[in-house]
Amino acid sequence: MNIGNIRGDFFKGNIRFISQGLFNAKYSIVDNGTIIKVKNSTHVRLIHNQSHFPEIFEIIAPLDAVQVINGSIPDYYIHSLLASEYLRYRMIYQGV
Repeated sequence: MNIGNIRGDFFKGNIRFISQGLFNAKYSIVDNGTIIKVKNSTHVRLIHNQSHFPEIFEIIAPLDAVQVINGSIPDYYIHSLLASEYLRYRMIYQGV
C-alpha cells in the first residue's frame, strides 16, 4: 500500500503564534481563541519564511499531534486529507 493513499484527519487553519518549546509550539486559533499545542516534528507552518512569522498564518498537522489546552477546535479546522497532500505541504514549505 502506498502511504500517500492513506486518509486521515488533519488540523488545518489560521492561527497566531504564542510560544515555541523544545517539543511543541503553542498557538491560538484565530476564529475562537482556543489554545493548542502542536508537536514540532509533525506540523507544517504554511509560510515560506520559517524564521519570521506573520501575525496570522496557517498550519497543517495530523489531528493526533494537536493537543487542546483551552477551548475547542472548530469543526471546519478538521479536514480528512490524503497523506500525500500533507506530504506535499511538507515538501513545499520545509523541503522534506
